[in-house]
Amino acid sequence: MALRTPLALDEARRLLAAWALVPDEVTPLPAHGTVNSNFRVRASGRTWFLRINEGKRDDDVVAEATLVDRLRAGGLPTPEVVRTRDGAWFARHADKPVTLFPWLNGREAEPRFDRPSTVAVAGRALALLHLASAGLEPSSLPRNHYSLDELERRVGRFAADARFADALPVLVDELRRARQPRSLPSGLIHQDLFPDNLLVDDAGELVAVLDLEQATFGRFVYDLAVTLTSWCWDGRAHHPVAARALLDAYRALRPLDAAEEQALPDELRLAAARFTITRITDVFLPDGVDPELRRRKHFQHYLDRLLALRDAQSDDSWLG
Repeated sequence: MALRTPLALDEARRLLAAWALVPDEVTPLPAHGTVNSNFRVRASGRTWFLRINEGKRDDDVVAEATLVDRLRAGGLPTPEVVRTRDGAWFARHADKPVTLFPWLNGREAEPRFDRPSTVAVAGRALALLHLASAGLEPSSLPRNHYSLDELERRVGRFAADARFADALPVLVDELRRARQPRSLPSGLIHQDLFPDNLLVDDAGELVAVLDLEQATFGRFVYDLAVTLTSWCWDGRAHHPVAARALLDAYRALRPLDAAEEQALPDELRLAAARFTITRITDVFLPDGVDPELRRRKHFQHYLDRLLALRDAQSDDSWLG
């Protein structure tokens, strides 16, 4: 998408003085994510990832950075948030909090349905994250930006828009169904473990879990459903071999209990509904969004998955 907040080189020089860094190159990364403005920066002989946090409160940014710091200390591979020279978690640009990370060597994960190991890495990474949440109090975790209340508010933003008239009753129905009580094992969840949020080496082994900005307290099986709908589908076509590889890798580290196994079909539907909603509000409602990004992140991709899951109801045959 078009960057919400630009960053010229002279602006970067003023900004990065907070870290005692002198930049000589700033490259926008418009394809990285749909919410924040992200940049690759060459400064003081090193490469950095710089994020201008869009629409976040300062305490949200501090909560995320504090969580990342704790998870790193507990052994989860994830990039550190670099403190400023004054010890702060962020600096400011255009009155928005800016966080800085070292640029890690590796490549974004690339799931291939003919090579289950390229999908299994996501199951292992997600289980490691969930296991790392042991001992974390829910009150210590960042607030949930994608709670049911927030998703319902987002639906209200496009309820009268004719472009989404066909999707609206389906989404309203799914959010209503999701209001049914679901008492399931919970803890730290990623909420956004897409392939571009896993860094792997040339052998396909895990280097780092990226982008914990949506991490919060939630149901582990919902987080698993989010990951499955991202990694194991192509439009409405599901790939049971890939799904089985991801699930087996997850279960090998953190077995699901019977209630979680039973809840998985419903959690898959909620995950597909959530991303249909957020892609409408984040990619299709704003002006100035790159048409190519709208093509790649079209809400219909997730709406099709949701419709396929509704057709299947509680049948889990798509898992193979």
